[in-house]
Amino acid sequence: MGCFAFKSGKGRRRPAGGGKPPAEPKPDGPKRSKASSSSASTPTRSIQELSEERGAARLRVFGLEELGSATNGFSRALKIGEGGFGSVYRAFFRSAAGGRVVLAVKRLNQRSLQGHKQWLAEVQFLGVLEHPNLVKLVGYCAVDSEAGKHRLLVYEFMPNKTLDDHLFSRAHPPLPWRTRLQVMAGAARGLDYLHRGLPEVQCGR
Repeated sequence: MGCFAFKSGKGRRRPAGGGKPPAEPKPDGPKRSKASSSSASTPTRSIQELSEERGAARLRVFGLEELGSATNGFSRALKIGEGGFGSVYRAFFRSAAGGRVVLAVKRLNQRSLQGHKQWLAEVQFLGVLEHPNLVKLVGYCAVDSEAGKHRLLVYEFMPNKTLDDHLFSRAHPPLPWRTRLQVMAGAARGLDYLHRGLPEVQCGR
């Protein structure tokens, strides 16, 4: 079983390459001057810039062997989902206090068409978000070996399964209307944060 301390020192959270989350070279092009940025009440920055500023302090860099141990070798018995990116597994860790912590590990399918670009976008974007109605990205793993490129994401675990499970699966009792309204209100707050809660973000197309 893998283990890590949530309250570990800075060295445990700092990537090997200088303490910043992974980033790709910025394309050449016109740059905003400092004067024009400071003229606005809140200067806008790109997701990559925010990721370099905040992500290093928030995200933990996991080792491939550590994640393999936490998922029992990416066992099918611990597999909880699958999508275009790859498979998602339940993973077990030990906290600093010695208790068991459950997280979700999403492993990139090496044949995925989305590949590294999609993985990098999730690290940079989700690494700067912090809201109770949005799933939290805990950390990531990036390892290149002879066997290929390994790209993984580590999220907080959602123990109550998906909303689809509760709405359409007969294995669960019907949700009361009060609960459905609470779910809709929470989703609306999360969407509002994405649209208006990050005024300093400059979204490119």
